[in-house]
Amino acid sequence: MKYRDGAAADIEECVALWVDACRARDGAAVVGVAERARPKFGSSECWIVAEDTSAGLVGFGLATRPGSGLVGDPPGAPVIGLLAVAPGAQGRGLGANLLVALTNELALRGHVQSVLHVLADHHTAVHLYEKMGWRPLGEPFLHSLLRRPSQAYVRDLHDLGAR
Repeated sequence: MKYRDGAAADIEECVALWVDACRARDGAAVVGVAERARPKFGSSECWIVAEDTSAGLVGFGLATRPGSGLVGDPPGAPVIGLLAVAPGAQGRGLGANLLVALTNELALRGHVQSVLHVLADHHTAVHLYEKMGWRPLGEPFLHSLLRRPSQAYVRDLHDLGAR
């Protein structure tokens, strides 16, 4: 597996992967998922893709600049707004590896915290985030597109920058 910075040429492939991962997670395609994801690439703080030598792009993670999330997010915290692994590549630790790569990069850029938002019923993701040191922040809220309960999570990054 190769991890590298994302590039403009990767945007449409990443958006398609995001749509496929969301469809697998939710059991059906949801109108508006691609349209909400695409602009995040233009406000990215950092973006990492995972490539398999035979399958091509199989995952990516993208953090947007501080202030690009919700009103209750820490003001200086970049937002991990997209983290996806292709449905056929899930279960191999790629999501965890991408999350580590993103948080390490954010720490190296001088950020002391990061925030993300997760669907409360996406138990696999919630478990991953909690296992990796993320903690709930604030009260649950409704996802603006999916209208499902969601939760913000925050992670301190100060211990990562020295790596």
